[in-house]
Amino acid sequence: MTRRLMPGIVFALAVAIAGSFLADHLSVLVARLSGIDPSDKNAHHLVSGISLSVIGGLFVRNVFGVADAMRPGISWILKTGLRIGIVLLGFKLALGTTGDISGKALPVVVACIATALVVVTFFNNRLRLPPRLGALVAVGTSICGVTAIVATGPAIDADENETSYAVACITIFGLLALFTYPWLAWRFFHSDPLLAGIFLGTSIHDTSQVAGAGMIYQEAFNEPLALQAATVTKLIRNMSMAILIPLVAARFGRPEESRVGSFSLKRVKDAIPGFVLAFLVAIAIRSLGDALFSAGAPAAWWNGWLEAANWISKWALAGALAGIGLNTDILKLKGLGVKPLLVGLVAASVVGLVSFASLTLMYAR
Repeated sequence: MTRRLMPGIVFALAVAIAGSFLADHLSVLVARLSGIDPSDKNAHHLVSGISLSVIGGLFVRNVFGVADAMRPGISWILKTGLRIGIVLLGFKLALGTTGDISGKALPVVVACIATALVVVTFFNNRLRLPPRLGALVAVGTSICGVTAIVATGPAIDADENETSYAVACITIFGLLALFTYPWLAWRFFHSDPLLAGIFLGTSIHDTSQVAGAGMIYQEAFNEPLALQAATVTKLIRNMSMAILIPLVAARFGRPEESRVGSFSLKRVKDAIPGFVLAFLVAIAIRSLGDALFSAGAPAAWWNGWLEAANWISKWALAGALAGIGLNTDILKLKGLGVKPLLVGLVAASVVGLVSFASLTLMYAR
């Protein structure tokens, strides 16, 4: 198993390392051209390594192609590597910080989810697209992107084309948001990285895309709180699958799946991703460790572990983001058709506007 996965994992990490290396040197060049002292540590963050990793992956996949031997490992780092990175990110958060983020994020998450479901259903009906396609785009936009689509598809008996179309919509607009929303977040909320992170966590679709946008913001503006807030906010959205997927199944699923008893407890349990629970456990361990190992040799050991977890998390997430590019075939997205893309565009735009408006009205100074 390890031998089968290793080529793709190493290749994705190599793309991520190359992106980081190139970004560092381009940042210094931009700093010199802009009259900024290259020795300033902030001068090394003017170009995002995460952005270049995704772009590099897209370039390699669509210009040179990816060998079949690489694909299992790339898929592994995109899915499992991403989850490992997110779980280890939990060690950067204490319960107090998480509570502050969650308290502000929850009403915005609810507003964005409700808006996405209503808007997608309305436009899907007006354009006379298949109802199940609309349901998949709605859950993908409102909850957690590809994971929600894949989890919902079997429950509503969606066919392969409907699932592929929905995934393509999420991929296209999620990638656009990955590259543009960090800069919009800074423009809107540059004095408050917490609000910027919540904006990224509520307005971008897929978990990997949110993580990437948070890392771009962190790299560009030296604000780790934005990445932490984006991650916590996104995982709140992920947990809503436990409620929304059974409801969508009741509305669009087969008659035997619409009975409450068929999806009550088991489907609620299955809808919550295991890595979300592991992320919460990591936060609890961080809080307990800070309380127990506050001084002396135990504190040094504990801080060393936290640094190691942070390093592993950084490169696991970077490899996963490179995997997004390596796993995206642009030619397959060209055959999507205009109407599903229009629904996806409207949904993504409206959710972004609702997130911005909610944060501005409730919290912006």
